[in-house]
Amino acid sequence: MHSLRTRTFMLAATAAVAGVLAVSFLMQLPRPADAAGQERSKAQDSRTSDEQAIRKAGAAHLEAMNKGDLNAVMAFWAPDADYIDESGKPTKGKEAITAVLKKGLAENKGKKISGKVHSLKFLRPEVAMEDGSLEFTAPDGSKESNRYAVAWVKSGDKWLISSVRDLPAEVSDLPSLTYPQLKSLEWLVGEWQDPSGKIDVTTACRWDRNKSFLIVEYEVKRAGAEPLHVSQRVGWDGHNGLIRSWVFDSDGGFSEGYWERQGNRWVVAKAGVLPDGGTGSATNVYEFVDQNTFIWRAIDREVEGQPLANTEIKFVRKAEKSKEGEP
Repeated sequence: MHSLRTRTFMLAATAAVAGVLAVSFLMQLPRPADAAGQERSKAQDSRTSDEQAIRKAGAAHLEAMNKGDLNAVMAFWAPDADYIDESGKPTKGKEAITAVLKKGLAENKGKKISGKVHSLKFLRPEVAMEDGSLEFTAPDGSKESNRYAVAWVKSGDKWLISSVRDLPAEVSDLPSLTYPQLKSLEWLVGEWQDPSGKIDVTTACRWDRNKSFLIVEYEVKRAGAEPLHVSQRVGWDGHNGLIRSWVFDSDGGFSEGYWERQGNRWVVAKAGVLPDGGTGSATNVYEFVDQNTFIWRAIDREVEGQPLANTEIKFVRKAEKSKEGEP
């Protein structure tokens, strides 16, 4: 896992990739005779152009980081740039920054980095302050994020990173004490379906209040019978130091599971009670493929000591519905 120092330092400015969004202002066109109004309009147009330029620079910086192109990344830093990490330790000068970035690129190889701009304010026409956050997604779907502040300066017709400050993450910012232990499963959040047509099953995962539990709902349609609904609650057992889950189905069965991470897979050992009082056990495997695909397996299944066939389902994420007004 990369340090907060390297993580924020690497891409502090790149949260400008929140989108190269056109900035529009509701401005009244000046009257030809209104010279002062014309000057204000020109200044506003210039500010709009500069804000767009900063966002484009951030987007290009992020793209270079995701490609691992150190030279392209350093092209966005001013010669006398400085960085102060969360503990207050400074790093000054482009040469020192390059050394840290080189190490950071290696540590974060394979991770997808995205960013969000929370605010962008101009202190002077040639100086802007950005408040933003970064999110790092590992190949296994786990995510980390942090907050930063960066100063941009205009040099000629280019905007460069002049100063970066790592902002401390307060414990009070966490939605719950259990969230840090569960966030590696956050990639499950969303709606999923089996595209093969072999079995009619859908699933949806969401956070409970304060992100204290993950709630997973399954629906399995059955010929000649009511659909089977399964509800699973996934939480953190702080006493035993592991992730646990509790499952209840609409037929009256229930089970409990213990989760163990093995690379890109989560292996869940489960045991439960059937509606008729019989007992059963199985091992479920959740294998992360990418942000839009995972494979679910049920292996080592047995009921009352009798083995059952293994099952495998490939789930794909449902396309998000467009919000009103979006294409």
